[in-house]
Amino acid sequence: MIKNYILHLRPKSFVPSFTFALTGYALNPYKGGTGSVGIELLGLFIVYSVMLFGGTCALNTHFDKDDGPLNFLENPPAKPKYLGHFGMVVMLLGCGISYFFGMWPFLMACFSVILSIFYSVKLPGIRWRGKEIGIVDNFINALGCGFVGVVMGATFGHGSPDSAILALAISFTITVAGSYPATQIFQLKASDTYEVGRNFTTLLGPSRALKVGATLLVIGLLIADLVQIMLFPQPSGSGPLLLFFAFNLFFLLGVGQMIKWSKTPFDNTKKRYGTLIKTLLGARLLWIAAEWIIN
Repeated sequence: MIKNYILHLRPKSFVPSFTFALTGYALNPYKGGTGSVGIELLGLFIVYSVMLFGGTCALNTHFDKDDGPLNFLENPPAKPKYLGHFGMVVMLLGCGISYFFGMWPFLMACFSVILSIFYSVKLPGIRWRGKEIGIVDNFINALGCGFVGVVMGATFGHGSPDSAILALAISFTITVAGSYPATQIFQLKASDTYEVGRNFTTLLGPSRALKVGATLLVIGLLIADLVQIMLFPQPSGSGPLLLFFAFNLFFLLGVGQMIKWSKTPFDNTKKRYGTLIKTLLGARLLWIAAEWIIN
């Protein structure tokens, strides 16, 4: 029984989701300010990826009625009776731990819990859950995986976000929104309509959702590049420049993959989803490496 609770945190998501928070930590000018970079990274991983991201997954699964494959959990076990309660406790524990690493990480953790509840829980007076309202579902997810991750990482241990960090957080929020259709299509059937599967992708239609997603990726990339050039210190060596160049190439490769996918959205969905996510995560890691060298 305990194993099923743990599996519904979706442990396979912990490392990929950590890149969202690591993006912000790479910008953190006070790395190691609490005494150890290692302790801060471990704390950030536990708070953001295990407790907030994992707890959100558990809460969401509790209220979902389908039993099919999930992101990072292809063959989900039976849902434990108190999975939703477990998810909430895990997220609140994450909030408690984040408090010891600064006020901004704590605020971002609390904001993440609010987003998770609105996304997954049927609230009184609201007909649909947040995830059942097309566009709103994407917006909530993008805030949690984009804005929250970057700001939490950038302030973890010390400090508060400046305008440059906030602008970059917005740019990565837009890119996360762009990749969102890919996380939904492999769970849909070609016959699914908005009435059947209420989400961003069925609202726009799979092909259009992927094209819109590709456009958002480009917009987010352009903003990130402009913010980097205008608001952050410029690299003095060739290493960071090469990494930034590779980041842009990988990101544009992801854009091309989405455009190609839009032509036949239900062909090889699982493979295409895996390839796209690896491409975009690879791009993010290149960006993190460049920023780590500069900061």
